[in-house]
Amino acid sequence: MSGLATDVADRMAAAKLWLVSGATGDLPYLSSALYALVTVPTDRVATMTTDVYWRVYVNPLWILGQDVRVVAHELAHQVWHLLADHAGRAHDAGVDVPGREPWKTATDITVDQVLPWRDTGLPSAGEMGFGPNLSAEEYYLRLKASPVPAQAADRDASCGSGCDGIARDYDLPPEDEQQSALSEQAAEGIRQTVAIGFRERQRERGTLPGQWDRWVSHILDPVVPWQAVLHAAVRRGIGWGQGQVDYTYSRVSRRQHAVGKAILPAMRRPVPAVAVVIDTSGSVDDGLLAQALGEVRAVLASLAVPDASVTVLAVDAAVQTVGQVRDVGAVRLGGGGGTDMPEGIEAALGLKPSPQTVIVLTDGYTPWPHLPPRVPVIAAVLGRVREALPLTPDWAQRVEVVSGG
Repeated sequence: MSGLATDVADRMAAAKLWLVSGATGDLPYLSSALYALVTVPTDRVATMTTDVYWRVYVNPLWILGQDVRVVAHELAHQVWHLLADHAGRAHDAGVDVPGREPWKTATDITVDQVLPWRDTGLPSAGEMGFGPNLSAEEYYLRLKASPVPAQAADRDASCGSGCDGIARDYDLPPEDEQQSALSEQAAEGIRQTVAIGFRERQRERGTLPGQWDRWVSHILDPVVPWQAVLHAAVRRGIGWGQGQVDYTYSRVSRRQHAVGKAILPAMRRPVPAVAVVIDTSGSVDDGLLAQALGEVRAVLASLAVPDASVTVLAVDAAVQTVGQVRDVGAVRLGGGGGTDMPEGIEAALGLKPSPQTVIVLTDGYTPWPHLPPRVPVIAAVLGRVREALPLTPDWAQRVEVVSGG
């Protein structure tokens, strides 16, 4: 290693130690992330940037001319971009080259809120005229819709591909032999380690910025999308119905040749009938209801259950309508009365043909039958993230259909 590279490495080591020391930076939970970084000295960056492989590109003249504290602050800024997977989220948000600057500003606003120093050198939500604790995606949409304030536009416009996922011409290839790339699996392990330490430290201090609370929950308490859970529950219920068989004389049994003149019925597997009970009381979120009904119809279609075998019952305190309903707009909403799902379930069980599965879409604020019905019941409870949703009976397959609002 050349003398200049050694000096850069020493200054980076000093900055990392400053960050994790209780006497200075006091951010011990960042240690696993900081020491996973691979330093690449280069004069092709103005100060410091990162790529998606956790390599940090450092201008030697800049780093050797700065106080260790300044380097440490910039290092923490960069590593939080990697921890938050801002590059992956930029891809999901459709960020392109023209969108790099507003995306950088949006993500820097969120990083500003997690750094413990009074002056981070990053744009703040208040400076931008925005409220606190929004996600980078939310700030990005606001910044795209309005000009970026001059003081933000004057800042260094590049945090590197580690922020936006758009490769720079100085980025090393992932397979570079001397400066190895960090795998995505290893990066996820580091995020989990940091999230655990970060959560414990913030509990001690009693403060946790909203979007970073969500980040910790996303890392440590992942929630399977309700659409996937609902699909699986409906498939299980329909599978139960499709597993039933019946006898029919409409076609000849395969064993007919063995019995001579006696006529044997063939076995058939009937298409399962499905009843969808929709809670139309005034407290139900129509948007979620439409999403849930759409998901139910999609999975039934994928299982080749025809519309003729699906009956929709609109129910508040009583059964309002029964029939084929393709969207929520066709459902006659109840008059703001109470909610009584047992009425809907009982009516569903009385249908001809009798359903093999009953799917209930409700906000959950309802009584339930005391005894389990004779067929599987899927209770899709409509609500919002972190909202305490009402309990459902043990005999029902519970699915929480939630929105982020």
